[in-house]
Amino acid sequence: MRLFVYFLIAINLIGWSFGQTMKEEYATKLSKTLNYTEAYPVWAEMATKSIKKNENNWGYIRKAVESAAKTEQYDKALFWAEKLTANNDTCSLDWLTYFDLLLINSQYNRLLNAIDSALARIPNSIKIQEWKNSASLILSQLQDSSEYSITNLRESNKGEEFCAVPYKGAIILVSNRRNTGFINRNYTWTGQFFTDLISISDTVDISKDKLWKEVKRTNPHDGPISFSLDNKTAILTVNQKEIDEVDGTKFSRLKLKIYREKNGEWREEAFPYNNKSYSVGHGVLDQQGNMYFSSDKPGGIGGADIYKTSFRNGSWTEPVNLGNKVNTYRDELFPFVSNNGTLYFSSNGWPGNGGLDVFYQESQNSEPKHIGSPINTNADDFGIYIDENTGRGFLSSNRNNFKDEIYKISKPVYKIEAEVLLSTCDNKPLAKQTILVKNLKTNSEDKFITDDKGKVSFKPSMNTSYKITYSGEGNSSACSVDKTFDKEGKIPVKLSSNYKTFFGKLKVINEKGENIDGAKITYFSKGKATKNILSSKDKSIIELTSQELVETDSIVAVMINYSDARIILDKSSDCNLDKTYSLVLTKKSGSELINLGMIYYDFDLWNLRPESKAELDKLIKYMKEHPDLTVELGSHTDSRGSDRYNEKLSERRSQSCVKYIREAGIPKGKILAKGYGETKLVNRCSNKEKCSKAEHQLNRRTELQIQIIETEN
Repeated sequence: MRLFVYFLIAINLIGWSFGQTMKEEYATKLSKTLNYTEAYPVWAEMATKSIKKNENNWGYIRKAVESAAKTEQYDKALFWAEKLTANNDTCSLDWLTYFDLLLINSQYNRLLNAIDSALARIPNSIKIQEWKNSASLILSQLQDSSEYSITNLRESNKGEEFCAVPYKGAIILVSNRRNTGFINRNYTWTGQFFTDLISISDTVDISKDKLWKEVKRTNPHDGPISFSLDNKTAILTVNQKEIDEVDGTKFSRLKLKIYREKNGEWREEAFPYNNKSYSVGHGVLDQQGNMYFSSDKPGGIGGADIYKTSFRNGSWTEPVNLGNKVNTYRDELFPFVSNNGTLYFSSNGWPGNGGLDVFYQESQNSEPKHIGSPINTNADDFGIYIDENTGRGFLSSNRNNFKDEIYKISKPVYKIEAEVLLSTCDNKPLAKQTILVKNLKTNSEDKFITDDKGKVSFKPSMNTSYKITYSGEGNSSACSVDKTFDKEGKIPVKLSSNYKTFFGKLKVINEKGENIDGAKITYFSKGKATKNILSSKDKSIIELTSQELVETDSIVAVMINYSDARIILDKSSDCNLDKTYSLVLTKKSGSELINLGMIYYDFDLWNLRPESKAELDKLIKYMKEHPDLTVELGSHTDSRGSDRYNEKLSERRSQSCVKYIREAGIPKGKILAKGYGETKLVNRCSNKEKCSKAEHQLNRRTELQIQIIETEN
């Protein structure tokens, strides 16, 4: 039987329409009252005559398509749909129906050509373009198989039955095998009996059944039913007594009945969101007591959508639409939440094999997955129930001559769980981040959000490879890992994210840990100097940017009277942590020490003394060993004499040193002369101060200072 019966149910006939022929009036009346069983042969006869007379009444043909499809005569519906789409006056809906019928009739090899023909006729149709975009997925899913096995629950020689659930050692299911009322309870849509709940034994003779009478039956359809984990709550789908009339057709929509069991007696409770203007049905409870149901209420995404509500403080909360992660513009029906929290449902909106297919969603952030064969076929597959602990359950399907039957299903149970830990490369957890998990076998993808400890868990399929990806956020870079799960247990998976930007800290110190002032620091990349700076006694830390750390191989510090210091930047770690490097300069001693205190001048003279030349010779040797070094030689005077005179005197003294150094082969520009006069005294002996000769001698000195010249870079 066609499942949409649960959303449109006619109650009585409407009057005749006098503007049509008698036969057309009769067929229209039958269709209006949803009596498709009797309507089809009338529409088919009129459509055939229309074609033979070359009148091509497309309205008749559309009605023939509709009534054949409603009565599950899909081969005949496809025949008429082919006639319909062969003309130039087809609309987008005609083509969409044609695509559906191709899938239901397993005519998969014709789908792509049909879509191309439709687009050639109606190129701006968004829905046809969506079929074009989904066609490759639809065809590829035909090859997807699952680990499920499937067998008939029992022989079904007459009538149809569906939606089986376990209940206290028995199985409760929906059946139309019986005519249990006092009057004829045939349903005009299908010509079969109305549905009832029956009970069969799970262990004895399953061919024997009986009416399940623990709750009061209704005259129209009863079922499906679901139970809470403790069997104390039941959710039953029935027809409403209130009548809704649309365009002259009267409907009894679906509603939910809530039953609570107490002391062996079921008591009915009202569900406040039933409404005579739309259907509410297929209610099921999860292990937390939340209820999921299907409804075509206004404001949804389209067709019948799945909603969620919770029972809190004695009442049901406002239903929440599960959104476009689950619902489509068509129908999502028969939700079921398994004991591990997986949501199963049937849909004809997501790309499938034909009719209703079963999909499952492992978490609310993940995309639904097509469950594959043998669960899904070209027909309607729905009403799934599965115990994840045992791997056993039930499925309803009309795959056999489009007759609803119940199947036992089973799958291997693997106790396997992937536990993904996302952290920075220095093991700091990354919370509230999105992890993408892609099944490399099916190419399906799921999204998960890490908890406060940076963890997410999912249940992978056995012997299946996954790509687990973090796309990066803020200063955390993207990372991914491929993982094959081939054993049971809780499998840890580590995702380590490097830092995008990071910094280095550089210290230039002596062996006592004291900052050194005026050392030349050179950055090198592949043997070439890229940057020169001077250290400062007042700045204990020199910052290196992440780019400098990446591009720099080594750093060298040079200071007169100190041994050179060199560090190689550690590139062995990909973590990109902030790092601290120390350049330790060791003071020279003995003959290697350039004793600038030995460079003296007689009062009011600038000639070099012999002992001064000996120290300058050490400087010359040092500069030849460091040809990239530029040194300023500064000369100072004491305070005796005028400021202007002392400045000229100090300049002459500096020049005398520089001349001596240049004559020894040091290039011009590498040694600079500077006279400071009495501007930088080292003691109190300024003008008008009385000082000894020895105190004044301290101010008559020469100092060396490394310089950074821009042209060197």
